[in-house]
Amino acid sequence: MRGWLSLVLALVLPALAAPLPQAYDRLEEALAQVGLANPTQALAALDRAQSLLRQEAEGLPSVIRDAILNNLEGLRQAVVQKSRADLEARLLLVRHLMGKALYDGFFQAGAQDKPAYLSRLARATGLSPSLLQGVQGLGAEEARRRLEALFLQAMAEDLSKALGAASRPEAYLALARAYARFLVVQDSPQSTLKAQDFIQALAKVSAGEAFRPEVERLLNQVAAWRKALLAAIPRTQTTPPPAQNPPSPSPSAPPSRPPQPSPTPPAETSPASSSVETFYTPPWMDRATAEAVRRQAYTLGYNYNFELLEALNQVQAEVGLAIATLGRGNLAEGRYHLDRALWRFRADLEPVFAVIHPTLTDQVSRTLVHLSGATGIRALDALVVYEALEELKRTFSQGPSQNPWLFLKLLLAQTAGVPRAVFFLLAAALSLFPLYLIRLTFGGRNVYWNLLGLAFLFLFLPILAEGLSYFGSVMADYGNLPFLGFLANLSIGQGLIPYLAWGLTVFLVVAFAGAGLRGIAAQFGLLKERGEEVPGTAERPATTLTSETIVEWDEEF
Repeated sequence: MRGWLSLVLALVLPALAAPLPQAYDRLEEALAQVGLANPTQALAALDRAQSLLRQEAEGLPSVIRDAILNNLEGLRQAVVQKSRADLEARLLLVRHLMGKALYDGFFQAGAQDKPAYLSRLARATGLSPSLLQGVQGLGAEEARRRLEALFLQAMAEDLSKALGAASRPEAYLALARAYARFLVVQDSPQSTLKAQDFIQALAKVSAGEAFRPEVERLLNQVAAWRKALLAAIPRTQTTPPPAQNPPSPSPSAPPSRPPQPSPTPPAETSPASSSVETFYTPPWMDRATAEAVRRQAYTLGYNYNFELLEALNQVQAEVGLAIATLGRGNLAEGRYHLDRALWRFRADLEPVFAVIHPTLTDQVSRTLVHLSGATGIRALDALVVYEALEELKRTFSQGPSQNPWLFLKLLLAQTAGVPRAVFFLLAAALSLFPLYLIRLTFGGRNVYWNLLGLAFLFLFLPILAEGLSYFGSVMADYGNLPFLGFLANLSIGQGLIPYLAWGLTVFLVVAFAGAGLRGIAAQFGLLKERGEEVPGTAERPATTLTSETIVEWDEEF
C-alpha cells in the first residue's frame, strides 16, 4: 500500500506544477497590471505574482525564484514610493530572470517543446521572435552561441543608449536593460563580466556621479566578449564533422576544448547566485569594504540596500515612539521602546554598520544599552539616538565623516540615570539657601527690592523644577510610586511646553529685574526725569524729594 501511495505521489505532484512557459504566461499577465496609475491594482497583481511563483512555478530553480521574489518586493516599494524608473527597472529584471530560466530550459526541453520556450524567451527579453526562431533547428552548442551573440548585440545597443542618454533616468533604464540581458547569458565561458560591474555602474547613475567611463568599460568588455565568441565559432564548427576539412591538421587539436562547455549546463544555476547580488554599495566604498558590507548584509538576509535602510527606519521608528512616550512622562514604556530598538539594532544593523562606521555604531549601541535601563531619562536623550541613526543612514550613502558634536551629545546621553538625577537634586536643594538669603535681603517694604527678589526667585525656579522632576522619576522607579513619574514633564528636556515655560521665566526675570533695578537707581538719584532737568529752580524740589526717599529707604533698614 505504501508503495502504491509513493507511486501516485510521484506521478501526481509534478503534474500540479505548471510548466515553465505556462507559468511565464500567468506571470506576464500579472505583471501587465503593475503600474503607477492604479497602486491598489498593482499591489494586488504583485500578490498574485508572488503566489504564482511560490505555489505553481516549481520548474524554476530556487535561486532564480528567490531572485524574482526579491525583485517583486522591490516592485512593491517602487509602487508605494511612485518611482517610475525603479518600477521599470525592476520589471526588466523580473522578466529577464524568467528569461534566464526559459533560456536554460530551452536546451533541456524536447524538440516539440522548444518553440514554446523560444516564443516566451522573445517576449521576456524583447528580442525579435524571427531571430530567435532561426536557432530552433540548430544543435545545442551552435544554438547557444547564436543566442549568446544576439544577447551581446542587444547589450551593446543598450550600453550605447546609456552613453548617449539625455537624462539620468533614461541612462539608468538603458543600463538596467543591459544588466538584465547579461543575467540571461552570464554563465558563458567567454564572459569576463560580473553582475557587480553593472551594479556599480547603476549605483553611480543613481548617486549623480560620472558614470560614462564605467559604461564605456562595460561596452568594451562586451565587444571583447563578442569577439571571443565569434573567434570560437570556426573551430567548433569543424569539430562535429571531421571529414569536411581534412587538409588542415589543426582540427585535431581543438576537440579537447569544445567538450569543455558541456559541463556548463549543470553548473548554470550555481552562478545564478550572482544575479541575486543586487545589494548596491555606494561608490565611496572600496572593493574590500563593499565585499565586507555585502557579506554581512547577505548573512542578515538583505538582498537589497533598501531592505537594510528599511530596517534602519524601523529602529528609528522605535526610537521615535520612545521620544513620544517619554514626552508624556511614561518612563517605563519609553525604556521598553528603547530596549526594542536596541534589540533590533544589534540583531539587524550593527554587523553591517560596524564595517562602515565602527566608532559611531559602537557609541549608538552603548547609548541604547545605557538608556534602556537608566532612570530619569528624558526625551532629549532619545532624540540624540534618533539623530545618530540618521547620521548612520547618511554614512551609508556618503561615507563616514568627523562629527565631534554628535559624539559629545552621545557621551552626555550616557550620563542619564542616577548620576544626573543626584546632580539636579543636589542643585535644587542647594538653591533653597540662596532663596532664603534673598528673602532676608530683599524682603522689606520697598517695592523695588521686592521686585528684585522676585527676579531672583524666577531665576532659580527652573532649577527647582528640574530637581522636582528628577525626584518624581526616582520615586517612580525606586519608590514604587509610578504616578509621580508625571513630574518628569516639568523638565526642560521633555519638549515644547517646558521649553516655553523656561522662556517665560527668563522673560519674567528680565522684567522684574529691570523694574526693580530702575526703581532702586532712581531712589539713589542715579536717574533724572526729563522734564525736571530744564529749569534751575525746579531742581531743588527734585533734590528734596530724592533726599526724602533716601532717608525713607534708610529708615527701612
